[in-house]
Formats: sequence, structure tokens, C-alpha cells
Amino acid sequence: MSNTTQKNTPAGELNATELNLEWSYSGKAMRGQMLFFCLLSLAVVGGGVYATIEELLGEAYLPVWYSIAGGLVLLWGYFYAVYLYRTLTIHYRLTNQRLYLRRGLLTRTSDSMELIHIDDVRLVQTLTDRLINGGVGSIIIWCAADKTHPTLILKGIASPREIFEKIDSTRTALRAKRSILTGA
Repeated sequence: MSNTTQKNTPAGELNATELNLEWSYSGKAMRGQMLFFCLLSLAVVGGGVYATIEELLGEAYLPVWYSIAGGLVLLWGYFYAVYLYRTLTIHYRLTNQRLYLRRGLLTRTSDSMELIHIDDVRLVQTLTDRLINGGVGSIIIWCAADKTHPTLILKGIASPREIFEKIDSTRTALRAKRSILTGA
């Protein structure tokens, strides 16, 4: 997994089968938006060049170019602000018992969900995710036992198939262990 790390812990703290997998939002998930912004920028600049060459603007071409430049700076500034916010503030962690989601910059929100209570897990990869965004995806998790977030969406995952399988296999193993212990 390219953006996931297996955390090392002292030998006495965790046993050999303890899972502690951490990853964060992948910037590759925004490649489609970046392509759209590039095409929009080219269209605006191309329109300005056409209007200047055809002298449609007359003597007012300079304020139009200042407006175009200012608009492009705002557009790309917005894109990079969203990119930095998502990549620096959205973090996920999977252990043998729970799934954690932490997000936010000024107000930090942390959600956790017990894996044993997860009802269903779905992997979603759009055509844009597979072709343009480098294979990123989202994982949707349903948990009727969680009153605050019965549906949890993990977005911008760089290795979604691996994470999906890890969540699902850990959930299945927990349920099997529980049925053995309780005799259900």
C-alpha cells in the first residue's frame, strides 16, 4: 500500500497479530478536479486571446486580462486550499477492534466504529477514480448500531481494494471469534 503505514509499537504492548493500520486522504483523488480546472483555465485564457486578437475588446483589453488573471488566481487558490485541507486533515486508522476517522483543522472531529457492529462494507470506484485519479476510491460502511453515523464514507483512499479487504476480513474474523466464544 502506497500511503498506508504499519505502525511499530514496543514488543510488550501489542501481540504479533495486532492490527494498527493508518492512512490519510490521497491527493490523487483530486486529479479529476484538477483536470477540470485546467480545461476551464485554458477555455478562459483562449477566450481572452480570441477577443484580443479579433479586437472585440477595443481599448478595454487590459482590465479584462487583469480580471482573467485574478479569476484564475482565485480558482487555483481555492483548488490548492481544498487539496491541502483534505490531504493534511483527513486521517484513518484501523485496529483489530475499531475503525477511526479523524478530520478537521480548527475543529477536529474524531469518529470511531466497532468493527464487529459493521453491517455492510462497499467499495466504490468511479470511472474517473480508476482512469484519471490513479485508482483511488471510497469505502462506504453501514452500521445500524452507531447512532451518530450509521453510514460512514471513507473518501480518497489510494489502495481501496486492500483497505476494503482488510476491513471486511477483520470484521468477519471478529464475528467468527465472537460466535465461538458465545456459542451462537
